[in-house]
Amino acid sequence: MTWRLFFAATGAALASTIVLAQAKPAASPLVALQLKGHWVCAQTGSSSGTYSEDWTAAFGGTWLRATDSAAGQVTGEHTVTFSKANSTWIVLDAFPTGAYDVLHGAGSGANRIAFHAVYPKLALAVTYARQTPAQYTVDVNGNIQGKKILTHSVCAKH
Repeated sequence: MTWRLFFAATGAALASTIVLAQAKPAASPLVALQLKGHWVCAQTGSSSGTYSEDWTAAFGGTWLRATDSAAGQVTGEHTVTFSKANSTWIVLDAFPTGAYDVLHGAGSGANRIAFHAVYPKLALAVTYARQTPAQYTVDVNGNIQGKKILTHSVCAKH
């Protein structure tokens, strides 16, 4: 009789393990950003003009990479990912001058993310806001490459 209980319990545990193994893991909020493709951004503020952002998947889709360009020149590159371990967005900004920023944003929502610089200086805040599937805004406040920046960009998918 005890063997029957043991085998019944073992069978139930095995069945639940198989179900868990077959369950699909939750998608990363990175997928919800839906940024892949070509975007044209109109920027106003302390620096104004139009620039392009071309978003592609990087590192097997665990990161997204944007290459910014204006007038045919690359002006920056941004890579973004989401760490499920601590529900943190991570952005690495790189510029042709060799300057860079590392930013973090808290929370798992993909429609509005407030980032703040954590390295090399803490003097930068960036807010990304999804307006529609084909439009997002980016507000930047702080210092980039030693210059005070306060800008608002509206980006549209093309």
